[in-house]
Amino acid sequence: MTADDHEKQMKSWIRSQHLICEGSDFIFETVDQTQLEKFEICLEALGGRLRSIRAVGNWPMGPNRSFKILRATASVPRPGGEDLVTYWAKRGSKSTRYSEINS
Repeated sequence: MTADDHEKQMKSWIRSQHLICEGSDFIFETVDQTQLEKFEICLEALGGRLRSIRAVGNWPMGPNRSFKILRATASVPRPGGEDLVTYWAKRGSKSTRYSEINS
């Protein structure tokens, strides 16, 4: 994948409310471990790094079934991250799609 592909993927996560910006950090939430791995690859390709990953709640998926919500906290890549932060400010949300469940 090229740097443009990584940036497009990050923008896709911003639009889908998986990725938000909080201060100088990116917060990425998902129930899918493979998406978390893709996020780390994209982030590192853009010059950022993960600082922490933790489970923050459960996403109900029917009776007696749920998935762990995984939250990754990452430093906004510098200098290229400003474009993504600006994109988030225009098209993103202040809360993730899972915020009602893990609050």
